[in-house]
Amino acid sequence: MSKRDEYVEKLKHKLDDWNEDIDKLEAKADHVKDDVKEKYEEEVEAVRKQRDTVKEKTMELVESSEEAWEELKVGVESAWHKLTEAIERAHSKF
Repeated sequence: MSKRDEYVEKLKHKLDDWNEDIDKLEAKADHVKDDVKEKYEEEVEAVRKQRDTVKEKTMELVESSEEAWEELKVGVESAWHKLTEAIERAHSKF
């Protein structure tokens, strides 16, 4: 297995973890008061969008050549970092 394949597998497992986190955040939405529910749902939607960005960048990485994947990796890691921050922010706010 190449380094790129190993990296993609790692990302896929992390995406599964993030999806579980998003599911937990969505479950909490059922239990928040109406006055904060809209803000909470906005935060969850922001997390979903960031997750989708990571998915898109991961697909770009999968479809890239062996030579180009290292360059694309930088964008994936940036999106990964932003998603992690968004999830942590959502958990800390609610």
